[in-house]
Amino acid sequence: MKIKINREENTSTTVDALIQLKRHQPHIKIRWILLPLIMLLLMYAWQQQFFTGWVLIPFIWTIIVGNNALIARTRRKKLQKIDELKIDAIFWNQFRNQYPELGLKQRRLIELGFKDYLALHAMQQQAYAMPSHAVDALWHVMLEFPQQYQQLCQQTLGRTLNHQPYDQNIKAEEQDRQLFEAWRYSCMLHGDHPRNTTQMPRLFAIDQALNWNNGQYFELEQMTKGYAKYLQDQSASSSSSCGSSCSSCGGD
Repeated sequence: MKIKINREENTSTTVDALIQLKRHQPHIKIRWILLPLIMLLLMYAWQQQFFTGWVLIPFIWTIIVGNNALIARTRRKKLQKIDELKIDAIFWNQFRNQYPELGLKQRRLIELGFKDYLALHAMQQQAYAMPSHAVDALWHVMLEFPQQYQQLCQQTLGRTLNHQPYDQNIKAEEQDRQLFEAWRYSCMLHGDHPRNTTQMPRLFAIDQALNWNNGQYFELEQMTKGYAKYLQDQSASSSSSCGSSCSSCGGD
């Protein structure tokens, strides 16, 4: 997919707004927990026994909701660790040497972008595209210090996040998948729906906000439309194929 570049000039207000953008903590709505419990009670009042075919439906529902609640709880703990992460000064010293023109506010935005990218992998372990060259620059600096970088990854994700350089030989379909999966979870990270969000997720907006040289600039309308088409293509391929899938933790 070819992304058109939006060349709107960066303003300090945009940087401030992206810095203040909050991450949404995943949770299960109370009604999804209460509803099957209420159904169980109604079934019991009607049948006067739990072991009937009708009771199995809300019982299975309760198990599914409970499992999703545990998954959401695990994700919240990982996201909390990412929020509380203090990036080692050794990374920042090297980053400032390479990019002395960046001020404290700009570095803070890049730091939040990197934490957002970590959060994607905390929410779902798979390959994601890296939508920001500015954040990728910080990532490259971290890779120069393997021991400290591995410690950071273990502290937040419980595993090392491998960096896979961009490969032009990767099929366009796989590139689109990694891009739109990053879009999906970046939107979810801020509590937005990827098909109709009215704001650009932070990770996709950083390069434009910083006016990063040779950065990746995205248009909101094109991304939402592209994501809708991606879902249609995924639905069509899944209905005509039953192949296995695999996941990795790279992406660039």
